Amino acid sequence: MGQVTVRTKDELKNAVDAKAERIIVKGELAEKLNTGLKIKKASKWAIGLLAASLGAAPFTGGISVAVAAPIATLTGIEIVAIIAVAAIGIALILLICREYKKVTFRGKKGDMEAELELERDAASS
Repeated sequence: MGQVTVRTKDELKNAVDAKAERIIVKGELAEKLNTGLKIKKASKWAIGLLAASLGAAPFTGGISVAVAAPIATLTGIEIVAIIAVAAIGIALILLICREYKKVTFRGKKGDMEAELELERDAASS
């Protein structure tokens, strides 16, 4: 699969599963994913703790700052990144971290929506 543009979590997951060479993520999802990709710099221990904590958090369609704050304290991962990871899903974020590299991110400006461009890492093919 060549290039695909996505706006929803399901479209993103389908593009990653299809091993799209280039994924253009638009809108709010682009902003959340850009923030969530910060976990790539975290240690394996911190990511494991984050995964366990998110799995144990109440399933309310999101994660609250009250739940994210202790996780941030223990792992050193920013609260906004934890909330973004919870919204998108840690498994999908980790898969993207492993198989794609971020090419560009353009934040929302005026009427222009945010856009994140991912390119499949040649080493993961």
